[in-house]
Amino acid sequence: MTYDEPPPLLPPDQMPAVLTDADLYLAWRALMGDLGFTGRTLWLLFLRPDGRVLGPLLQIGDLPDSPHDLDADQLVVLCRELLEGPGAGGSLAMLVSRSGAGPWHVGDRAWARVLTAVAERLGGRVWPVHRANDRELAAVPPL
Repeated sequence: MTYDEPPPLLPPDQMPAVLTDADLYLAWRALMGDLGFTGRTLWLLFLRPDGRVLGPLLQIGDLPDSPHDLDADQLVVLCRELLEGPGAGGSLAMLVSRSGAGPWHVGDRAWARVLTAVAERLGGRVWPVHRANDRELAAVPPL
């Protein structure tokens, strides 16, 4: 989906529940606000079993163009620890952002593949990975 007006950003406890892929898109649109990024960042959105946002949005910044140096095992452990804490039984949604307005490229696809694999290893609900740049935010199509 191309640039559109983001929904209002609400405090986490007031955000609508994320129950569908469309709900997740709207949540990401609200959280990302006016699109514009300075580098590649991974955003982690933890959701309670009822779809409500669990805690703050986490970000891991200054990522390289390629995920080859990412320790996926360490990311799985971190996410599992957070998911097994308060609100256990929830799920994780991920978005990777980067600067620029260019088309979807090989680095974006590589990140999507790795993040999808991480989500599958966590078990539970596997949400579509989203991507965003300075012009658009969209769910990654199945790879």
